[in-house]
Amino acid sequence: MMMLLDPVKATLRDAADKLTGEKKRAFTAQVALDDVDGSARKTERALGWDSVSIQRGLDSWRTGVP
Repeated sequence: MMMLLDPVKATLRDAADKLTGEKKRAFTAQVALDDVDGSARKTERALGWDSVSIQRGLDSWRTGVP
């Protein structure tokens, strides 16, 4: 897992707060894949996002179905 610095976490949270629905799930899933080993749980712990929504985004990314 990549160590995310506090300013980076704040920027990611701010960006996610500005998105909704499918776009937000896609964004949080991409952050999980790029920075947190693709784990919804680790992403939830690192950034405080809902792991169910992150997992839904990861599932959509894997299947190609939004």
